[in-house]
Amino acid sequence: MPTGIPLWKIRREVRRLAGQVLGLPAKIADTPRRLREPARRAAHDRNFERVTRLTAGNVPLKGRIAILLIYQPAGVAVSTLMTCRWLVAEGYSPFLVSNTPLGDAGRKQLQTECWRLLERQNFGYDFGGYRDAILALGRLQLAPERLIVMNDSVWMPMSPDLMTRLETLAEKADIVGLLRDEKVRHDTAGGHPSERFHLESYFYLITKTALEHPAFQEFWETYQMTDFKPDTIKHGEIGFSRRMTKAGLRLEALTRRSMFLEHLATQDDAFLIKTLRYAAYADRDLEKAAARLAQRDPSETGWRAAAVDHIRRAVNRKRFNATFPYANDRIFGTIFMKKSAEPIFCAMRQGYLRALSDGELAAPPDAVLDEIRSITAARK
Repeated sequence: MPTGIPLWKIRREVRRLAGQVLGLPAKIADTPRRLREPARRAAHDRNFERVTRLTAGNVPLKGRIAILLIYQPAGVAVSTLMTCRWLVAEGYSPFLVSNTPLGDAGRKQLQTECWRLLERQNFGYDFGGYRDAILALGRLQLAPERLIVMNDSVWMPMSPDLMTRLETLAEKADIVGLLRDEKVRHDTAGGHPSERFHLESYFYLITKTALEHPAFQEFWETYQMTDFKPDTIKHGEIGFSRRMTKAGLRLEALTRRSMFLEHLATQDDAFLIKTLRYAAYADRDLEKAAARLAQRDPSETGWRAAAVDHIRRAVNRKRFNATFPYANDRIFGTIFMKKSAEPIFCAMRQGYLRALSDGELAAPPDAVLDEIRSITAARK
């Protein structure tokens, strides 16, 4: 075994290489479809009105528009209706984009909550839907003073002051997100932050300065939507932030790992104990390290330093809000929650619900809480 390389990293690389090998036949089989994508994109744009369905909604057009992309083939979630009503209450006209055809009942439900409803095939994932909606606004010659672009992969809002916080941050930024993903250089010391980052793509608040910037327009006019997910992440989610930053636009987020660690360092030992009590792990070595830490007396010399270092190492590998839902809530407030079926997010929801049950956290809106409980019970 090479010296100096942590065991978790070796396991991760072995799993990654095994996944690449096992996935090679599917990747090869998928090659013809990927080669056809340029023609598919051209046909999609050429026949846009025929391959999509645009329906007028009951909400009037205002100076602020919110694009909300949904993918709910099993039916419209109650929390989606709640999100639409929140957007309207905050002065936005929802432009819903469904990446799957809707039945009459679902369409009627959504019409009452939105300004426009666009139904399209699930081509290009969320960035494909974002692209179509943004270009549609351009064809309608609409220039909103604010544009929200978001999807239904998260529950939000979970706190009533979210828009106020977003608008406050937008006073000094051109594009505002919920979470800034700061890249880490992994090493035996648990990792060190780099200068690279992107805003996670489930939510953007875009100001007029950014909307009118040539780089923003060019990104969406030239974006090549694809069903190859790694390219969607690379050229869509990561590419958007990189290109907007390169163009000189200011990108900020309400939360980020560096802020989390700064706040954590100022908390007392009781806070750290609860942070670890409600922690969520998806890696065995981190779970073992947490178990060893739990066996130590917090009054013991060195415990606090060990706890802070463990938390630092954990959030350098996984999202801070997923791994430590209690601390995330107490530091930032739980402003959103991922619906993902990935093990870390399943564990996060379990930790969050335990803290909620113990009275350590304030409850989210009923519609959100019901869905969190339901999805958590189904995936245990």
